[in-house]
Amino acid sequence: MNRPSIDLWLYLGLLVPLVGVLGLSFVVTPEDIETGRIVLSPECLMKRWLGHDCPTCGLTRAFTALSHARLGDAIGFHVASPVVYAGWWLLTIWVARSLFRTARRLRWRAA
Repeated sequence: MNRPSIDLWLYLGLLVPLVGVLGLSFVVTPEDIETGRIVLSPECLMKRWLGHDCPTCGLTRAFTALSHARLGDAIGFHVASPVVYAGWWLLTIWVARSLFRTARRLRWRAA
């Protein structure tokens, strides 16, 4: 396997979970998570054992709130969530762009 085809699989392997998380955040609501109707992540062990939130506690609910345009709720779940959410979108766009550029390079070589 040459380098561009390895890059293609790497970008594809990164893009699928990035898009999956964003897609789920539009389908699921924070209420679905809080009521336990939908479980997207395991219980936080730090919170259970030590009684304190870990640095990522609330980000799942915050992502779903941001995807439903509820900024105030998202900040209530996790204060840094808008920055993390924006970074997630930027990373997704960068990986998608890199994937398409690599695929185009491979197609050029094959022609």
